[in-house]
Amino acid sequence: MGVSEKLRVFLKKFLYGDGLTCVACGAELFGEEPFCPSCLKSLPFHRGHICSKCGRDIGGDYPVCAECKADMPSYGRARSVFSYEKDAVRMIRAFKTGKKYFAEIFGAEMAKKAKEYFPDADLAVFIPMTARAEKKRGYNQAELLAEVVCRETGIPLGRDVLVKTRDTGEQKTLTRKERAENLRGSFRVHERTKCRGKKILIIDDVLTTGATANAAAEALLRAGALRADVLTVACVPRKGEKEVK
Repeated sequence: MGVSEKLRVFLKKFLYGDGLTCVACGAELFGEEPFCPSCLKSLPFHRGHICSKCGRDIGGDYPVCAECKADMPSYGRARSVFSYEKDAVRMIRAFKTGKKYFAEIFGAEMAKKAKEYFPDADLAVFIPMTARAEKKRGYNQAELLAEVVCRETGIPLGRDVLVKTRDTGEQKTLTRKERAENLRGSFRVHERTKCRGKKILIIDDVLTTGATANAAAEALLRAGALRADVLTVACVPRKGEKEVK
């Protein structure tokens, strides 16, 4: 029947209701897809030219964006489903504040990207949280996404491979350089033998500056990983490309 048995018959008729509505705009649906035809056209899916390194939208068919060229990330490649703007922002915020069913919707789309860009991944990991931070939220959204991606692709999930060693606090107000400094040494690999010689896919919700992905990739590479790539629901546009709404 397709991906996730038509997304488990669209999340059991969108969480047990009789009528189905679009998860983005609320319009009535007549099929078993989570998005209406209008949102499929208007949502900020990555459809045009992207940076071959960070995966963000760029204005033309260039190899890499100016920021990656100036400061090449440690991870191999990053790819995402959406640009972090418009309704993608609202849906991701809803996912992070209790609406866990978005893990199935986002995870199914991420699995398509994984099959396209990372078909040779040996192992998937997710960006971990400290026990304190996870208890406060009630769940780790990156872990929920990883479970769906791994289920749909068959990539093994290394649930305890990557560990967050300390709370790094709120990073929204920090610059790219400050985020990188704040995250330095905040990840460690618990089971190095699982990483050695492996091509690893790091899963998270949003790629912002890339500092978190870099710190996680560096820990995995130090542990002997052959490659560390990144897959997220969305990535924040570079300045000068698109503005976050």
